[in-house]
Amino acid sequence: MAKPSIVPMLMEVLEPFLEELQQEWHAGDRSTPTLPVTDGKVNVRQLVRMLRERDPRVVLHHEQHFYRKPELNTAVNAVAEEQGLEHIGSRSPEEAHDAARQRIGKLSGEASELRHVMAEREAVIDDLRRENASLREQLSLLEETGMAVRIGTAR
Repeated sequence: MAKPSIVPMLMEVLEPFLEELQQEWHAGDRSTPTLPVTDGKVNVRQLVRMLRERDPRVVLHHEQHFYRKPELNTAVNAVAEEQGLEHIGSRSPEEAHDAARQRIGKLSGEASELRHVMAEREAVIDDLRRENASLREQLSLLEETGMAVRIGTAR
């Protein structure tokens, strides 16, 4: 049986909390966001901590659901947009380029490593093919003449 969705429980705690934050925003000077903020973006980790203070059913690992579940991030993003904040999971163009560069660098390094491993394996396969051909020739001579042929230096 599938686990029940966590979204209804989180929405039950989140909606009244967002309402309170909106009321504070409208009652205040509207220059300071009431949502937790880091670098102009919604600080989801702090948001989850604040929700946890209100309801012990909310735990820190619920943070992931705010990135993955549209119902949760849409509700928070609506408030964030009104308060002039970036949406959950948004990245500045510079951060997006840095993340892409890091991924490309990692993949490039992995590809280079794979090319090196493949070259080594090809060399081993070539050596084994030559040895196999030599052993087949020796076996053929043994079968034809009944004599073993010494290959290499005698000691």
